Parts: sequence; structure tokens; C-alpha cells
Amino acid sequence: MRPVPEEERLVILAADHRARGVTTIERWDDLLGALRAALPLCDGLMATTRPLVELRDALAPGQTSWLSLNRTGLAGTPFELDDRLVATCARAADLGCDGVKHMIRIDRRDPVTARALELLGEVLEAARVLGLRTMIESLSWRDGAIDRSVDGVVGAAVIAHDLGADILKLSVPDAEPGRARVDAVRRVVGSVGVPVLFLGGPRRDDREALLAGIRDSMDGGAAGVAIGRAVYQDPNPAGMAKAITAIVHG
Repeated sequence: MRPVPEEERLVILAADHRARGVTTIERWDDLLGALRAALPLCDGLMATTRPLVELRDALAPGQTSWLSLNRTGLAGTPFELDDRLVATCARAADLGCDGVKHMIRIDRRDPVTARALELLGEVLEAARVLGLRTMIESLSWRDGAIDRSVDGVVGAAVIAHDLGADILKLSVPDAEPGRARVDAVRRVVGSVGVPVLFLGGPRRDDREALLAGIRDSMDGGAAGVAIGRAVYQDPNPAGMAKAITAIVHG
């Protein structure tokens, strides 16, 4: 497996959580301020429509932008897996985005997954027609939560990859920190032929544990991270973004 070249590594600031009902920062001005502080230290922004529109002026040349498309699967609801479109590839093109981000949760025991896979195919085709890149967050879902087992992460990755995703956003596989986690990440990355970004998940009080996970991911062949709450909820969003970027681009 070839090392990921420096120019292909990415730190994408994610800001699409509130539209899924994950309201970690209630005051809009506070959220916007945290995002503006962190964004210059990142390689791009992935967000739903309102944050993306508000922050377009803060994007520097060379930074990428990604419109998050499907957010109807509100967190903790009975319809969480029924994640339909709230924006379109055409809207992303109108906004001048480089690509779109689409999430699919694959629950092998829930028939709604079949329609979710069909929708993924439709998004991939619409993006291709418009010349947009696709970042697919593919998650294995079991018993109402993300399945972070290595088998689960690999299974979700392979499905989205083989349907045509350009970039994958995946969970860090559940393994012991250090060599075991590096090997688990290497297995995930080796199962596909496109760049893999690992997601950050909720903010943790132990910042070093989060950064260690990013180091293990990079050592395992990751192309970078797509991370939000751990950055914009941090008391020092710019400092946290700088620490993450130093690992990814270091």
C-alpha cells in the first residue's frame, strides 16, 4: 500500500451536525465564531446549506467545500435510518462546491437499507453528471448504533467504494490504541482504492486520546480526517485544528 502523498492529505472541518438534531452549540454566533477560528487551519469545509453559505467568504484559495446532502435521519428518532435528501447535487454546483457529502448507514436487518443504497446510487450518478466529487460517509449500523468493529467498518467501506465513492469518511475501527489500531486501519484502507478520511465523533475531554487516534489512523494509511465537534467545541478551536493538521500533514 503506497503512502498517501502530502498533497492528497486532508483535514476537513465538518459542520453538519445541528441539522441532524445534534445541537452541541446552541448559539449560532458561538458556533460560527468557532468555525471561523478553526477553518484557516483546515483544508476544507463540509457543511449543510446555512453554515456553508455563511462561511463561503472565509474559504481561502485551495480550500475545498462540500455540501452535506441527507439529514432527515434525526438522531435518536424511530426514523433515524430513513435519511433522505435535504439538498441536491445541483444546489452544490450552484454554490460552487467542489463536492457533496452523503451519509449511508447500512443495517442488514432493516429493509430501509435497500432504499438507502438506491439513493446513494442516485447521488453518485447525479454528482458524476455535474462533475462533483463525492465524499461518502458509510457506516455499518447495528442495534441502533455504529458498528465500529473492523469487520463492520470494512464492510461499509467496500459497499460505498464499489458503488463509486470518490472519498470515504469512515469510523476509526475499534481496536486497542497503538499497533493493533494501526493494523486495523491498514486493513480498512487496504480494502478500497480511494482516499479514506476518518471521522472524529463527539468531543472528548481527553484531547491527547483523540490526537493519538489520529496518529494511529495516519500511520495506518489514512488520507486524513473529517472532524467537527472535537474542533469547534474545544475551548481553543484554532489550537485544536492546528494540532490535528500538524499530525495529518506532519
